[in-house]
Amino acid sequence: MPALKLVYFPMPGRVEPTRLALAVGGHAFEDEKLTGEQWGTTLKAKVAPKQMPLIYVDGECFGQSNAMMRYAGKISSVDGKPLYPTCPLEALKVDEFVDIVGDAFAPMSKTFAMTDQAEKEATRAKLVAEGGDVAKWLKFIDELLGKSASGFAVGDSLTLADIAAFAWIQPFKSGWLDGIPKDCLDGYKNIAAHAVKIANIPQVKEYYKDAEGVQAVYRA
Repeated sequence: MPALKLVYFPMPGRVEPTRLALAVGGHAFEDEKLTGEQWGTTLKAKVAPKQMPLIYVDGECFGQSNAMMRYAGKISSVDGKPLYPTCPLEALKVDEFVDIVGDAFAPMSKTFAMTDQAEKEATRAKLVAEGGDVAKWLKFIDELLGKSASGFAVGDSLTLADIAAFAWIQPFKSGWLDGIPKDCLDGYKNIAAHAVKIANIPQVKEYYKDAEGVQAVYRA
């Protein structure tokens, strides 16, 4: 297997699905976490125009978090089943679900550039409140998960769709995003049930057993 290294900030963010996909697939990887200053002074100019997160495969650098996640899914299997389906139609279903989850987070991304703290917190609170742009997507995701007979997002086994939903949605309740109440996911029973299911998959449970800080939300 290739030598793998991930580079990102010390937070889940857009790299967490790739971390988890590699981990449950049994791949060893270096997980380098940089401060903002380290990124700006030591690496940003060297990899421009690429942005973090980054993955190095045998020393070759690649960017784009969704591309990284799909690569990790293609080389990873759990209990003999690939995280990224080989069937084009099943892969389409996984891609669709992953992109829906990405759309749910997209409105939140715009708040990171806000410099007025009060405005930032108010905007985020509005996004996750009933009728907000994030809440609308969460409701849709909750409905999709509610239609699943298996409890998985797509099909009857763990896929990147589950990993993306678990990795991107659960931090909303961690308190690390100013303005987002920790109970913001309480009204989504199917998202909650899905999170419990994924957190208790043995490979996921093992990876996060000692998780601290924001990543503690992933512990079973």
